[in-house]
Amino acid sequence: MERIKIKPRQLYQGCILAAIIHAVTVGEYPELNYEHSWNGFNYCMDNSRGCKATITFHPQYIVAVFQDISKFNLQSDVYDYLSGIPDNILEIAKSETLQYVLNDIDGKRKPIITAAFWGTWRELFSNQLWNEIRNNGGYIIENQLLDYQKSLKRWDDYYGLNNRQMDLIDSLYRQKISYSKKPILLNKNEICSLYGDIEECKKSLGELDIYF
Repeated sequence: MERIKIKPRQLYQGCILAAIIHAVTVGEYPELNYEHSWNGFNYCMDNSRGCKATITFHPQYIVAVFQDISKFNLQSDVYDYLSGIPDNILEIAKSETLQYVLNDIDGKRKPIITAAFWGTWRELFSNQLWNEIRNNGGYIIENQLLDYQKSLKRWDDYYGLNNRQMDLIDSLYRQKISYSKKPILLNKNEICSLYGDIEECKKSLGELDIYF
């Protein structure tokens, strides 16, 4: 196994930031409502170009799987990518992470992945080198691995954020990465920073335990 030079906490915070930005802007781009989502402690991405990722942020463990259809090999087995994973983390992968990358293969519903890593909140491992992970779907989380300002700039280039949205995103991000587990309630002024189909915003924010 190889130790992956990714800081687990930074990865988690990057995923939180990405999901908040998506939730704040999705009302303007409702056709992209599937690009980022949270379900419990599972974060999912879909770039609409054949690449998906799911990262399970379990209280003790982290499991990440990537599915790049352009790199999929019918001869490979999902567990080839998970060889060496501890049994307790494998059970989490089976019951959580892999449930988001299921495809129909020869009449059977199976998880399909092209890269994976796993570990704890201290360190992450894989049987693939990072460059191999990146080239087989891991590139989908590149923005999430940047520091806050660089990541925000990348997402701004993608979404075209205005100052009110930037302020709301920063406020929500600071609250979410604190160790408080309390739900966040938007005030009237903050709600005015949401545009377009705000029901889409409400749904995506709700996945993050943010309400209005």
